Amino acid sequence: MARGPKNHEGVRGLLDNLNDALVILDPALEVVEWNPAMERLTGVRSTDAIGRSAAAILPLFRDTTLVPLIRRALAGETPNAVELPHTAGDDRVVWLKARCVPWRDDEGTVTGTVVFFDDVSDQQRHALLLLAMEAIGQSLTSSLDLNEVLDTIVNKALEVMGAESAMVVLGDATAPEFRVMRAAGRLSAQYAPVGTIPVGGGPVSVAVREGRTVTTRNVLTDTRLWFAPTRRSDIEREGFKATAAAPLAVKDRILGALVVHYWTERTFGSDETAALEFLAKQAAIAIRNASIYEAEHAEATRIRALTSVNRRISSALELDQLLRTISDAAAELTGARLVTFWLADEQRRTLSFTSSTMPEMMESYSPTIMTYDQGGAGWVARHREPLVIDDMLGDERLVNRAWTERWGIRSFAGYPVLAGDELLAVMSLGHTEPLRFGKDKFDLIDLFLAQAAIAIQNARFFREAKRRRDVAEVLARLARELTSTLEVEPIAKLLARGAAELVNARAAGVFMVEPEDGSLRATATYGADADVMRELIFKAGEGAVGRAVADRRIVTSSDILSDPAIHLAAWVRERIRSSGYRVVVAVPLLTHDRVIGALGLGAEPGSTYSREELQTLEALADQAALAFENARLYASARDSLVRLGEKQVQLVQAAKMSALGQLVSGVAHELNNPLSVIVGYGQLLLAREVPAVVLRPIELMVSQADRMAKIVRNLLLFARQRPAERTTVNMNEVLEQTLALRINQLTVSGIAVEKKFARGLPPVMADPHQLEQVFLNLLLNAEQAMLEGKTGGRIVLNTTVSRDGRMVHAEVIDDGPGIPQAALPHVFEPFFSTKPVGSGTGLGLSVSYGIVEEHGGHLVVESRPGRTIFRLELPVAQTAAAHRAVPAGSPMIVTGEGRIALVVEDEASVLDLIVTILSQTGWRVDVATGGREGLERVRQQRYHLIVSDIRMPDGDGESFYRAATQDDPALGQRFIFITGDTANREAFSFLKDAGVMILEKPFQPTYFLDAVRRVTS
Repeated sequence: MARGPKNHEGVRGLLDNLNDALVILDPALEVVEWNPAMERLTGVRSTDAIGRSAAAILPLFRDTTLVPLIRRALAGETPNAVELPHTAGDDRVVWLKARCVPWRDDEGTVTGTVVFFDDVSDQQRHALLLLAMEAIGQSLTSSLDLNEVLDTIVNKALEVMGAESAMVVLGDATAPEFRVMRAAGRLSAQYAPVGTIPVGGGPVSVAVREGRTVTTRNVLTDTRLWFAPTRRSDIEREGFKATAAAPLAVKDRILGALVVHYWTERTFGSDETAALEFLAKQAAIAIRNASIYEAEHAEATRIRALTSVNRRISSALELDQLLRTISDAAAELTGARLVTFWLADEQRRTLSFTSSTMPEMMESYSPTIMTYDQGGAGWVARHREPLVIDDMLGDERLVNRAWTERWGIRSFAGYPVLAGDELLAVMSLGHTEPLRFGKDKFDLIDLFLAQAAIAIQNARFFREAKRRRDVAEVLARLARELTSTLEVEPIAKLLARGAAELVNARAAGVFMVEPEDGSLRATATYGADADVMRELIFKAGEGAVGRAVADRRIVTSSDILSDPAIHLAAWVRERIRSSGYRVVVAVPLLTHDRVIGALGLGAEPGSTYSREELQTLEALADQAALAFENARLYASARDSLVRLGEKQVQLVQAAKMSALGQLVSGVAHELNNPLSVIVGYGQLLLAREVPAVVLRPIELMVSQADRMAKIVRNLLLFARQRPAERTTVNMNEVLEQTLALRINQLTVSGIAVEKKFARGLPPVMADPHQLEQVFLNLLLNAEQAMLEGKTGGRIVLNTTVSRDGRMVHAEVIDDGPGIPQAALPHVFEPFFSTKPVGSGTGLGLSVSYGIVEEHGGHLVVESRPGRTIFRLELPVAQTAAAHRAVPAGSPMIVTGEGRIALVVEDEASVLDLIVTILSQTGWRVDVATGGREGLERVRQQRYHLIVSDIRMPDGDGESFYRAATQDDPALGQRFIFITGDTANREAFSFLKDAGVMILEKPFQPTYFLDAVRRVTS
């Protein structure tokens, strides 16, 4: 709390007696003193103010101008006074002069600030009035433009009177309503366009009728005033209360009134009334001067306009341009607010709206096509005579009352434009006041209409000639464009656009016959209602286009929705009803021997097409049909070339696979022989007691040789080409074998592989090699997809069993970029590929799909960005229960004591290994390096066991077997074939047909001896 002088009570008494409003604030801007004058000024009692924050009491103390002055006074300064607006208790805006001085205690310390307030509203209003007088005076001397003067007056009235709305209205109280010439403030948006105020007993009416200024605290409660019920409702809705109206008086004539409004109750002082009367007097002078000037200017303008019209309509040939010129000229000549032009169709006895001086008004007008029996314009057309109506709202011929009331049109004048007995058009005038023309004006209008009739005829002739020329040009252009492309869709687009432009249709569509069901679907559409037409589908014989196709002739309908000869599906009818066309033309597209579709056009209601236009459309359709036929022939030739290319790709792929098989077969054969020796002797060494220092190297040698053998075996499995062999297969094992082919490359590429294999997975009946090909294709597909999208990634291999236990599922999941949605339906199609040309054949997924389907399963794909799943599903083998795993153990070894074996092998190291193994088990062994030598030994000696290779230079194993068994069929059960070439198709077929024991290189000695046991048992 601020501390003042010690004799505080004496100071308070002094403050209470001051006439100036005063408040004392402490450094926290809380009220210390609030004198009676401050109470009267603000309506706030001191008991409600003292001790509270000043900013919380009045918005005045939050003013961004005043607060800094208070802060400066608290700092010991005495700043200059400022003038601020303040809303008083009766909602009047007053102007206050605020002065801030420091408040000191007895020691001279600043303990607060004193703020004095003086009411300077009268000085402000006087200054504003002087400025307004100066502005209005300058406006009167610098401009005769009535609009500029009125803007100045209403804006200054708002400013000087502190009003919320100001209007200038014209009228003499004898008419039914006043016309609002200008409105500013809160009512400007409502009254500016076409505002009127009904004459009654309100402030404006009284001021105009009695020629005096009228003020009221509240227009609705003032018993001196009265309003019609509708006007009272308008005022209640608008919300204003206090009103002041001053008459616009010049000499002995009252032109109207200047009126101001307030949305709160208030009284008006004599100075305010005088200010309003001054503004009204200046407004009256300005309106009179501007009216005199405008009248003289209008007469000169009319004379110039008539001369200009004669020149313009004589040279105008474009009908649309001409009618707009006539409309504008008629408005200039007559002073009418609205001039419209209605083009006559004598054959159909209709008038079509064509042009207007106020397009924004006519946008909401309906109907735009009237018969001769509708409206004032129809009366003029029917009687061929002028018609003048002073009060349209009271005339039975009024067509659109809501529109007429909205735009304030009260009077009508219509004139026929005739060429002999033919009606060319009707010109109609609309105005807010009755139209009164003298004889001289009527003569001008008659002369103008006669010249306009000639000009319209000239324009018609010109338009027809131009139309014919345009048709010829369009046909020539379309002929060039249609023959410049061999694609169906561009041809259809050109045809639709060209047809719509030729006959000015709202929509045009090219409908082609679907070979499957004979229905008609839009290939291309054009125009304002193209979207509607694009959705339509017609069955054979349905709709205008269906009829045109069925009958092979042009079909027309003046109203497609009510034509009993044309059948439409309910949904098609609804879609057409939502469009802007009703008139329909359908032209069949005919080739040499068949109908391929139809051209359909939709036009606005009332549109007609001449015989020449229909012939033009038919010629265009014939040209397009020829282009469609050329496109069909081209597409057929192109498809043949594509199929030829596909066959070439297949041949190349087959050659590649054949070459790959031969390469793998040869490599495997050459590798398997030394691997057999390494694995065999390694196993023999491990079966003995060897020094610890060499045990580990031998184990590493054997394991790495096994690894190499597995790689070779996987290559053979991939390259092997032989008929499908169905057997029980474990899906997990096939996935493991396939993964082994790619694991090294996947690791190098930074791709991790996660295996989620179900335990105890039941077997499926399948060809393991074909199944491996499927998984390899899926792995390659995932790998390539991830490498294209980013570096690294993760592949998940997942196997599961269905809930009913009847199906085995395998999934290959990758986190690559995904397959585009547009490509998903085509991924299993032959030769479809999303890879660049040369990066693949597009056969991998197609072949995989075929293999799975042949196995009675399904292959599906799901994809989104970041996750693609290929899911394979195969049925569980029917004999699965019978195939239980036999625990692995050491094979039983049979001694060869007293028995003789023959080994036929061209590779010396392999031959030495087999001889060693057999000799260690008691066998006596003979050897041969080829089939011929082996056959000689068989014919000389009976053997208990024959071990033979397949591929040998001096007689292959197959020839040896066939010759030996021919001599002694029993030998067939004693053969063991050892081969590293199971990829050879012929060799594999032979081994399968012979039904002999096969041991693939490289082999372990124990498995070799087990095979010996089974053959010799």
